[in-house]
Order: sequence, then structure tokens, then C-alpha cells
Amino acid sequence: MTDPVTLTTEGCGAGILHGGGREPEQHSPRPFLHPVPTPSGLPVTDYRPADHPWHWGLSIAVSNIAVAGQAHPVNLWGGPTYSDGQGYVQLPNNGSQRVRSTVRVGGGVVQQIDWRAADGSSFLTEERTWHAESVTAAGSEWILTSVRSRWANTSGGPLAFGSPTTAGRPDAGYGGFFLRLPASFDGAAIIAGPAGGAGSIPEAEAMGGRHPWLGLRSGTASVLMVPAADNPGSPTPWFVRSTGTPMLCAAPFFHQEVHLGTGDILDWSWSLLTADGPVPDTGFAAAAQQAEVAGGAAGAVRP
Repeated sequence: MTDPVTLTTEGCGAGILHGGGREPEQHSPRPFLHPVPTPSGLPVTDYRPADHPWHWGLSIAVSNIAVAGQAHPVNLWGGPTYSDGQGYVQLPNNGSQRVRSTVRVGGGVVQQIDWRAADGSSFLTEERTWHAESVTAAGSEWILTSVRSRWANTSGGPLAFGSPTTAGRPDAGYGGFFLRLPASFDGAAIIAGPAGGAGSIPEAEAMGGRHPWLGLRSGTASVLMVPAADNPGSPTPWFVRSTGTPMLCAAPFFHQEVHLGTGDILDWSWSLLTADGPVPDTGFAAAAQQAEVAGGAAGAVRP
């Protein structure tokens, strides 16, 4: 089933899950969740913004994947690829994440996905589980969307997941669990979470920094991303912008490649929380703790 599916929490919509198969090939088609709402229904995701039309809602996107037998790194982010010494170049390397099945299981949605190079060859299979619930933290209501993802290398050779930064461009380590925010988050405060606390930090400090969680707070809504503590490379580096092109990405391939041997498996879990209005710092910290407690919910609906 590849038609859009509504992810729900307690009977209310938590986002529409799209297969992405109708997107242009140069945009690296992949499944994505959009619109992602706050509890009152305010969207906190953008789709095909003019600056980067391959940015769609909430997705898993990787810009540089070294696959044996491929002349160029496979691009599952979309658009051009950064090549050291050449800058961004549009190469014939835009791959895709093709959804083989989408099934409702318990309170969640489970997808079976093939990661493919531009020539159509599959090099990785993924099981991705989505689960949503409503939580209350420090007096604020949040929608918590959990994603659990298992990657199995089926390429017959080693895989290396990287970023433009691992390819030579400083401070461009995007790739991972990626949220493109709407223009209403332009200039939003970035809230970072050390254990047991929270505080606003400048974008330059947040970019590439390692924090257990990170969020953005605008005048109308707040978003918070919490990677699992046992994700590969934890605590994760972050790719984040709050001005011009607001986005938030748990970016485990920011500074160095992550390698996956032949036949090996990687397990990932992330949570995204959304709330109405400008939640105070203490509310972000409390919500992050809720996400850590609820982090196993996605696994409960895995078949």
C-alpha cells in the first residue's frame, strides 16, 4: 500500500504518511510525513519550498552513500551532490527509497522499504515503524511521533553513509532524521538539552554540536527532536538552521562516515514532538524526558 496513510493519536491526525513515489527522480523519492501538526492542528512542516524543492516534511534522508560498484555516491537527499574541488554538481546518482508495503499494526504503521541506486539496484532494505501518541509535560500538550528504523545491508559489499562535510564541505553535515520547517520558524530560538536542563544557544554553537536533544521555538509553535541514546554514534551531532531555511536534522554522519558491513544491520530510533505556542525551556526538558520513556512504543507495534 503506497497511497497516503494518516498517522493517528487517540483518534486525531498526527500527520499524513506519503510513499513519495510520485516525486521527481532528481529529488530522490522517499517516504515522508506531511503535514505534521501541533495538537491544535497547526502545521510545522514545509513541502517543496522554493529554496530546496526536495525538502519534504519529516523523512529519513542521506546525501552521500558509498556503494560498491557505483561510480558516484548514491544521493538519497535530493538535488545536487557535493564533490570536493567541484562544489555542488548535479550527477546521475539520485537514488530512491521505494516503499514495498505499508501496513497498520497495532497503533502504528510499518513500512518495508528498498533503498535503490539511480540504476534501480537495491543495496539496503529497511523496516520503518511509525507510532504517534499524545503526552503532557510540564503543563504543555505535545504530539509525540516515534520512528524506529532497521537497516540491513543487502548490497553484497560494504556501505558508508556520509555527508557533504565528510566529502569536504565544512558545516554541511546534513543527513539522517530530517525535519523541514515552514517559514513561520524563521528566526526561531534553538533550545539544546544537556541532561537535566535546557537553554537557548546560538545557531553557530548548535551546528555540528552533540546534544541529547534539540528543539526550536517560534512564536506560534515548538518542535523537539530526541534521538535514542543507543543510536549509532550517540550523542548525535546536529544540522540545524533557524534563519532563512529553518530545518532540524539529527545528523549522525555529520563529521564522519558510518560504515555498515556486508549483511550487517543498524538500528535507529528517533522521536519528534510538536506543541502549540512558545513552550518554555523547562517544558522542552520535561518533554524530552517523556520521549525517552515512550521511546519503546514504536517497537511494540513491530510485527
